[in-house]
Amino acid sequence: MKTFRQLKVLIIDEINYTRLGIDYTLTSYGYKVITARDSAEAMQNIANERPDVILLSLRSNDASGQAILKNLKEYFRLRLDIAKGAEPPIIAMIAAKNPKQVRELQYLGASLILFKPINIQELPNAISSIVSREHKATPQERKKILIFDGETRSHQFIESVLAHEIYDFEKCESEAETIAKLKKRKFDLAILDVSSFESKIVDVLKQIREIVPEIPIITVSAFDGQVLVEDFENLKIQKHFIKPISVTELQTNVDELLGEQSYENIDNKNSSEDSLKENNSEVDSLIDGLADQVKQVEP
Repeated sequence: MKTFRQLKVLIIDEINYTRLGIDYTLTSYGYKVITARDSAEAMQNIANERPDVILLSLRSNDASGQAILKNLKEYFRLRLDIAKGAEPPIIAMIAAKNPKQVRELQYLGASLILFKPINIQELPNAISSIVSREHKATPQERKKILIFDGETRSHQFIESVLAHEIYDFEKCESEAETIAKLKKRKFDLAILDVSSFESKIVDVLKQIREIVPEIPIITVSAFDGQVLVEDFENLKIQKHFIKPISVTELQTNVDELLGEQSYENIDNKNSSEDSLKENNSEVDSLIDGLADQVKQVEP
């Protein structure tokens, strides 16, 4: 799956070895990790780094931790530039299943609450899940899809099938309009009904390729045989559909070409999963060793 940029995670925890353990794991999964020990460091990192998600670790009946959460939410409320985009969700990690504390954290605006001990290998899944659920794509992040089809119903069908908050659609009703818009605007994908071309299909596709040599193109036709397979290959057409179009196939191909998610390296989590399983014992040993060192130096 193709994605756009690396996800930034801010960890707020006063205990050094827990910050280090979480940092180690999330970095291995491809996230960019920023850490803070207290509210002051957190605010400074938020201003400088603009994290996409915040992990806030609290103790039982932790008034200072709840104060940090309250301050963070107030800060985002006052930052209009952040509010217009995507305010980073806050995941609270608490020591016990205290119903009162859970209600207070939810009231203060925590997006997700996890109970300790945290399964550190499952944490990346929780992060990607909450970000996918809460992130609202900005106009700059949304992918632009150009659709050319001579039939209005076909336009409506394709848009309804691909309806997603990270996609914007631009409709064309003629061959000339399609060429003009490709020259004028930048698109991330073109879906073209070659049966609606007025000129020779291969000639039009060659002209389009000269205008936009790298853009992914999906073609559609009313019946088979209108374009030779070798022509599709030479023109770098990613996929060709014969009507009626398979909804699942269309969704799958568009998702593969553009990606459903707006962050880089979330899918690196999957490619790293096997190697991380081998490192599980190393992570656990690292955290346990650091915990022992902390205990030894405590008065």
